[in-house]
Amino acid sequence: MEEQRRWELRPEMARSKLFDTLVENEFISAEIRRQRQRRALARVVGFAAAEVPYYRDLFRKLKLTPEDIRGKVDLPKLPLLGKLELRDYAKELQPARLPRGEKVWGVFTSSGTTGRPTKVVMSTESNQMFNVLSQRKCRWYRLDPNASFATVRLASQLPRTADGSFLADGATTHLPDWQYVGTYFKTGPELLYSITNPIEDQMAWLEKHRPAYLTSYSESLEHLAFAWSDPQPWQGLAAFHAISEMLTPSMRQRITRTFPVPIIQGYGLNEIGIVALKCPAGRYHVHGEHCLVELVDDDGQPVAPGETGRIVITGFRNLAMPLIRYDTDDLAQSVEGPCACGRTMPGFGEVVGRYSRIAYLPDGTLGLVGAVRDALETMPIELARNLRQFQLHQFRDDRFELRLLTAGALPEAFVERVNMAWQEATAGQNQHLDIAVVNQIERSPGGKFQDFTSDHVPAPDIAAPKDD
Repeated sequence: MEEQRRWELRPEMARSKLFDTLVENEFISAEIRRQRQRRALARVVGFAAAEVPYYRDLFRKLKLTPEDIRGKVDLPKLPLLGKLELRDYAKELQPARLPRGEKVWGVFTSSGTTGRPTKVVMSTESNQMFNVLSQRKCRWYRLDPNASFATVRLASQLPRTADGSFLADGATTHLPDWQYVGTYFKTGPELLYSITNPIEDQMAWLEKHRPAYLTSYSESLEHLAFAWSDPQPWQGLAAFHAISEMLTPSMRQRITRTFPVPIIQGYGLNEIGIVALKCPAGRYHVHGEHCLVELVDDDGQPVAPGETGRIVITGFRNLAMPLIRYDTDDLAQSVEGPCACGRTMPGFGEVVGRYSRIAYLPDGTLGLVGAVRDALETMPIELARNLRQFQLHQFRDDRFELRLLTAGALPEAFVERVNMAWQEATAGQNQHLDIAVVNQIERSPGGKFQDFTSDHVPAPDIAAPKDD
């Protein structure tokens, strides 16, 4: 609670006890947590079975009643809800009516990096949880609410300008308060800048404004680390917030070698919202006020501690389109026992990556990708100074191409180190690596940058959903 007292609520929120409750929820007993989880689950399951056509038909087909799903242990009685079902049954997943006081906020669209983008109707209550839970992130990492924040993202993911247009390259949007958290608390200003500005312009912009905190894509933070010629970051930098793409341990190492500050990581998705936050001790803790997380095998059954399972989520707050046992296509490690941070919230270990990508890759692919990543991300700074971005691509015949975006010539020693790492990783194998300097590395259709792509990954589905 002491850290919470540093945060001053806005006058209109002064009587709210919501954030004190969030702090208390982080340390409650396992039994109290189970009771609250059962109540939240009963609310969404009961509503879905009564009012949502998809679930009403599913419960009837399985000869189940809402009372049969009394807790997390009962959820495997229900099948997983995949992305294809979410697209194909979008209309049937929406209720004919909402409970009194509930409203539809809008429609969220996923990036579609694994296929056709998915669309989820979001309730006002669910959308508000994004703002509410964002403050937990700031509190855990002891951010100063009076300091300045900066966000560098795709313009399409930033608030529009006063005339309704996207933020143009070279322009800056000045907000009087931090996005999301500033809805409830008094904060310092936030500055917005488009990720499509050249990296040199981004560096100059950061030097000019010197924000205490920076939010950007994991890959973009690594891009900055490659490009930063001065080993000292701008004065006043206190933390990074990495979003969207997976941040691997080697990426984290590369970034913190250049910028020795904490990197905040959360886990979430557009279909649900914020799901979990990685604590300073290294565990992802699930926001139990908002959702429930299972780690399961291919049959939808819980995996044992220490094993890797598919991340499956049941949302508690979105009755406008309830998602029960939603398969995220991501993998994570199951953990047990108390966390070193002292919080009792349920959690999981490192996020491994997209299930649908990994499932179709030839055996040994991830080891080769890891070898190249490690070679680049542990490259001495003097050799990698001109490197801006990289992408490793796997062709159908299992040839690989390492695409490098540079700001000038790379030393021969750079190429030699990469080739040496590849030879060690492919000893006894007939796999070839080409190294090519390119003028541009394309982002995915959803706007995300991927440092590894493969022709083995299935093409996006082309079947139209029932309700598009």
